[in-house]
Amino acid sequence: MTSLYTVIAEGLNLRDGPSINAKVIGGLQRGAKLTLISVSGDGMWFKVSTPSKKQGWVRNKYVAAVPDNDLSKLGDPPWMEVASSEVGVKEYPGNGENPRILEYLRSTNLSAPDSARDETPWCSAFANWCVERAGYAGTDSAWARSWLNWGEAIVKPTHGCIVVLQRGINMGHVGFYLGMSSGRVRLLGGNQSNEVCVTTFKKSDVLGYRMPHNPI
Repeated sequence: MTSLYTVIAEGLNLRDGPSINAKVIGGLQRGAKLTLISVSGDGMWFKVSTPSKKQGWVRNKYVAAVPDNDLSKLGDPPWMEVASSEVGVKEYPGNGENPRILEYLRSTNLSAPDSARDETPWCSAFANWCVERAGYAGTDSAWARSWLNWGEAIVKPTHGCIVVLQRGINMGHVGFYLGMSSGRVRLLGGNQSNEVCVTTFKKSDVLGYRMPHNPI
């Protein structure tokens, strides 16, 4: 596991233990660089050291790994700033619809009623919305595997690249690559447990890594 991480949430609490109920001992801003010390038993919390050498615990889904093969390069593809700012957006329970998710869905060629329901699978819509906000053409498709035809394939994933995963025979999932964690792929993506967050997936489910044809 890589040892250097960066905060991807707008703000993040530093706590004195690996629990939401632990005392807050500091605050971190997006982009803050953290050094990993250890991982909680459930894998959901990281003990880290801040640039000021203060130690504490953070929820791991709000930080992103800086690739081990290039720790000096902390720049992200432009859509990563867009995607990171959306962390925490989630579906409304019951009959309500989150207007932000409907905005994601409208970035695809979906029509009503699918484009008007936040229960419609929206991982590809989120990816489209993010890359378009960053000035790149997306796939305009709500089908996750449409990203296998976007840009060009890369063999070795880079921070922020598109990752396409298989789900059954024809279904899939798509998100932005953050690194590896215990042999699993960490993705920042939409419709992950019905929200925009960081989640890990089996590496064996990866169908491909993609980047735009033009260099960033």
